[in-house]
Amino acid sequence: MSTVQHTELTCARCGTDTPHDVVYAGRLLVQVTCTACGKTLERDVRADYLADLRRRVASKPKRMLRRLRKNPLRFAGSLPKTVPAKPLELLSEIMVVWRAGRTHEGTRSSASRNR
Repeated sequence: MSTVQHTELTCARCGTDTPHDVVYAGRLLVQVTCTACGKTLERDVRADYLADLRRRVASKPKRMLRRLRKNPLRFAGSLPKTVPAKPLELLSEIMVVWRAGRTHEGTRSSASRNR
């Protein structure tokens, strides 16, 4: 799932340590945004994302079995909530990756026109 974490980083535009929103899609860093000035850095991770998603999907049964063995009651209780939410989380993650990749494409093509 795509997650947003908040951290203090030195902003390239502000030049000071400011709070930033850091967006991950799965285990990949996609976007960093300064909350003070709005400066955003995005990465096109589409190719890496597909490989990461493949690994996560392949390891999911093993991770679920581990959770089941560790705490069967908690695992069973969490299923009604987590199973329906997974497709929406995956869709959100894909949208974040796609949006960053499309933005990156626009930057790349305008840079090549300016040559």
